[in-house]
Amino acid sequence: MSRVTMVLSIAVVAGCSGGMTPPPFGVPITGGTLLLTRSGKTAVVSDPDRDRIATVDLATGATLAEIPLTPGDEPGRVVEDDAGRLHVALRRGGALLTLADATSGGAAARRFACAEPRGLAWEAATDSIHVACAGGELVTFPAAGGDARRRRRLDRDLRDVVVSGDRLVITRFRSAEALVVDASGAVIQRLAPPPVFRFAGDIAFALPGEAVASVAWRAIGLPGGTVMVSHQRAVERVLGDDDRTPGGYGGSCNKGPVEAALTMLPPGGQPPVALAPIASGALPVDFAASPDGTRMALVLAGQKTVTVMDAPTVVSRSDQERCGGGDEDDDDGDDDLDPDLGAPTSAAFTPLGDLVIFYPERPALVVREPSGGKRLIPLSGELSRDPGRAIFHAQTQLQLACASCHPEGRDDGHVWQFAVSGARRTQSLAGDLLERAPFHWSGDMRSLDVLMDDVFSLRMSGGPVTPHQKAGLAAFLGRIPAPAPAPAAEPTAIERGRAIFESAAAGCATCHGGALLTNHQLVDVGTGGRFKVPSLVGVGARAPYMHDGCAATLADRFSLSGCGGGDAHGRTSQLSQAEVADLIAYLESI
Repeated sequence: MSRVTMVLSIAVVAGCSGGMTPPPFGVPITGGTLLLTRSGKTAVVSDPDRDRIATVDLATGATLAEIPLTPGDEPGRVVEDDAGRLHVALRRGGALLTLADATSGGAAARRFACAEPRGLAWEAATDSIHVACAGGELVTFPAAGGDARRRRRLDRDLRDVVVSGDRLVITRFRSAEALVVDASGAVIQRLAPPPVFRFAGDIAFALPGEAVASVAWRAIGLPGGTVMVSHQRAVERVLGDDDRTPGGYGGSCNKGPVEAALTMLPPGGQPPVALAPIASGALPVDFAASPDGTRMALVLAGQKTVTVMDAPTVVSRSDQERCGGGDEDDDDGDDDLDPDLGAPTSAAFTPLGDLVIFYPERPALVVREPSGGKRLIPLSGELSRDPGRAIFHAQTQLQLACASCHPEGRDDGHVWQFAVSGARRTQSLAGDLLERAPFHWSGDMRSLDVLMDDVFSLRMSGGPVTPHQKAGLAAFLGRIPAPAPAPAAEPTAIERGRAIFESAAAGCATCHGGALLTNHQLVDVGTGGRFKVPSLVGVGARAPYMHDGCAATLADRFSLSGCGGGDAHGRTSQLSQAEVADLIAYLESI
């Protein structure tokens, strides 16, 4: 443990406001970790914060089974097959976990899937479980057990997988692009949520601009093969980064540059349709539809609300509004039931129309009846409040949360335009963040405290942040690991690339050395100024590249004129195309 980490850990344990701070709790919110079995009688809670699976009888509120997992497994999506087996993606455990049923909690099988499994779908026609992985793998298992039937390598950053007829629709997390995959595992179509027009600046002097899709939090299938995607949009506007201007990330309509969005993907590869969102707010982490197709619900974790609307109304409203729509009056929290519920992360409908919502901090399920009645089903475990986790996911007055641009503690892959700094790509917070100070592209923020005072309190209009919250945030972010490397390419290519990287002729290791592959210095590499040398750990998952995102791929970083800095940024012009490919293979493996 470094001195910085040790000091922050002591601060969190001792507390900053005279009392003891609660123990560190939880992981970044992912959403979509609740399943209701086909009977509608049993809720299956995949609890990534406590590394457990719990099944609950909704009629009695009794816990039927609680399955503890290996610490750090981080269970995510869960699906049920026709035989009643439950299948769970262990996001950090790298496995597909299969349980015999929802009541006994026994007969668990654990099969390696990939480094970071994310999406799951059961396909009835083949009795298969499809697993979509952050590294780009699509892995297919027989539901009844046994080794994988097929492994395909698609694009990185896969998120959800949905069965649509005889095809699969697989979303990509940061771009919100959808890949349509045929029965052979080949990508036959790419679908991007359409941009919509918004107005930047004051309403009185508004100019039209685009809001483009990003961060697909959740995709679900509807009857008939339609897929609904709950995602964000980034509004293309110039953001204020003058430290003297409060609310610099704001704009028209009292909103920030990120908004909740819904896109409908009709069956058969028809063009995607931008729908008006059910509600406006930060972090649309889950979306649910009732089995009878009459109602839909949107979970906004940043706003701590779950909003329900009639399904025909949702799918009939295209998104053409000046400010993005959202029916604020329909937002419905559960504070009247229990003021300490925290942020909701997942929701699902029963066949009778009850909406079941998971609140992990409490921890509890809330059952909302169509008539308006509510009841609370407590789960085992104490109330867990982590000040760092809370402030990271809480929305500000601009309907913007830290996690809006840094989903899951990583980055949204977007390039933003700033009034003073110019073009800047979002930086990832994952992977030994506390060891990577100073912060920001130009290293102008010497500590996380300074960054929070400037970015969160001022630019995001988040208000004052207490020392207690700052210490908690530092500890929370310090626990987020770097993305796992992509599946290994040819080992000899990686070793050849490593040799090039470490050679004096290339000079890469001059700046990118040590455990984090950075010397923490400010260096001019021919890209327009002095910038902080970034850590390269997990670099393969952080496209686009360079401070201004000018390189869409690692290959572009070495080939695009005027982007990577040429031989001022390492000496690579002498490398052959094969040697550059080896170097990229090594970078992808870090």
